[in-house]
Amino acid sequence: MQVSELSFGAGGYWGMKAFPERQAAQLVDQALEGGITVFDTGPNYSRGNAEERLGRILKGRTENLVISTKAGSHWINNRNVKDYSPRAIENSVHTSLRRLQIDHLPLLHFHGFPHPAEPAIETVLKLKERGTVGALGVSTGRGGARKALKLGIFDALMVEYNIVDRSLEGLIYEAQEAGVGVMLKSPLAQTLYSRDIFKIGGPSDVWYLLRALKNHRHKFVQGRKYRFINDVDGLAASEIALAFALNHPGVSSAVIGTVKPEHLSSNLRVPHLQLPAELLERIERAGSAGRG
Repeated sequence: MQVSELSFGAGGYWGMKAFPERQAAQLVDQALEGGITVFDTGPNYSRGNAEERLGRILKGRTENLVISTKAGSHWINNRNVKDYSPRAIENSVHTSLRRLQIDHLPLLHFHGFPHPAEPAIETVLKLKERGTVGALGVSTGRGGARKALKLGIFDALMVEYNIVDRSLEGLIYEAQEAGVGVMLKSPLAQTLYSRDIFKIGGPSDVWYLLRALKNHRHKFVQGRKYRFINDVDGLAASEIALAFALNHPGVSSAVIGTVKPEHLSSNLRVPHLQLPAELLERIERAGSAGRG
């Protein structure tokens, strides 16, 4: 499977009903024009609205695209529910296909390593045999990723790796050696290195800041160590952070999510960006100091 270096994250505020669908569609068109071929979403993203929105926007245009969604997480009665039972996975996949308005899913990730694992894995392997889904992956952390690599049946991993959190750097090398593709979640590290992280310009800024405070509060102090990337002439800090993440040779694609055309334009420049060696060395030193 050939994938673009950047994947469009169809979720978060992009998928919320509060964000106008016309603007959401314009961002998808911009991504397509910029060479993005991978669109990653999930049945529970944006309170269940993301898949349906993506399906409407991409209707009739998915032939050469990699549409990726999840199984195991479900948005039910206004809350996120985990269910890896065979029946739940089957229903989830077929519901996702209907919402996305496609008859074949190129890439399916477990949303977390499944528990219990054996019946869930048997279910997705049967779906793959039938041609309902193509490649199989797991969106997970260190423990789940190691289990997935050990099994040797998955085509892809989705893990967090970025300038602030490089704890899975070695594991990505292991995936590369095993021939397993790696998609990055949170490659921009929630912009914890930005001096403008608390600057609010609209509802989406509030939403993303609150999510960062909820899920990554413990990383805010670590993010400050990398504020020097805000001072590099000619490059935005987010461009440097994304380029650093893509610089890992084991990374296949980085999933980016935004509701601002100017941010997407900036991200689209990154695959062609070569970071200076001295800047990479300074970033490495900052990380080494943290580990020490």
